[in-house]
Amino acid sequence: MRFAVIGDIHGNFAEADAIIRRHAGPVDAIFSVGDAEPNRTEAESLGVGGPAKHRKVGDFPEFAGGLRTMSAPVYFIGGNHEPWPSLDAHGPGEWAPGFHFLGRSGVREIAGLRVAFLSGVYSRYFSEPDEPPAITPERLKEYGYFTRPHVKHLLSQARGKKIDLFITHDWPSGLSYRHHGKIPVGRDHIRALTDALAPQVHVCGHMHAPFRERIGVTDVICLSQVIYGVDAVAVLELTPDGVLKEGPLTDRSSQHMGGVPTGG
Repeated sequence: MRFAVIGDIHGNFAEADAIIRRHAGPVDAIFSVGDAEPNRTEAESLGVGGPAKHRKVGDFPEFAGGLRTMSAPVYFIGGNHEPWPSLDAHGPGEWAPGFHFLGRSGVREIAGLRVAFLSGVYSRYFSEPDEPPAITPERLKEYGYFTRPHVKHLLSQARGKKIDLFITHDWPSGLSYRHHGKIPVGRDHIRALTDALAPQVHVCGHMHAPFRERIGVTDVICLSQVIYGVDAVAVLELTPDGVLKEGPLTDRSSQHMGGVPTGG
């Protein structure tokens, strides 16, 4: 079994699939680490948090309308830039033909993998309290944070289970990577989950920078965003004895498509 994991798509689904086809080859499923921005309509794009100048419909309506298809079924979590009001109203399940929203948090069996996931990013105001404050529709960015109840739900569903793949948008803390060469990145809350779940592989995005490091028994794979090319994709292979590991890409001749990693 082979799987592709794609970094932040930000509405560029055709480009994402081109990268997967070129660098990952045939796969059984595609996992997205958030900030996909799967806006089916312009109205949904207005629900994406962040400055208005960065909002766009993107090319997802072509996929939602059946004019284009991805290489394999797509399973995505939410990042901090998503049409969250629509995603929350819809809930987990098929978002569009071939696209499946996993939800805010939980554990799913997908294509032979036990997958744990947590959508959103950390906020001291929303992620720390046992009872987080209510989200206000007037401040769309508030939708993009995970909360303590989301974390508790994940841990409850994962209890006693062997996790193959853990998907988050935020990075775990404690990695040796330094943003701009000097700033530590990652969140303690995510690192605590990595330690508690002990997945074989933990994948994340958000920082728009590629990085690999091992934490205990877990291989952490951080991916760039789609507009930067091959660094936005990883291949995972599941061996017959149940080992999940990163596999080789089929073509690394095109390293980047332009841009500078910034996070987002």
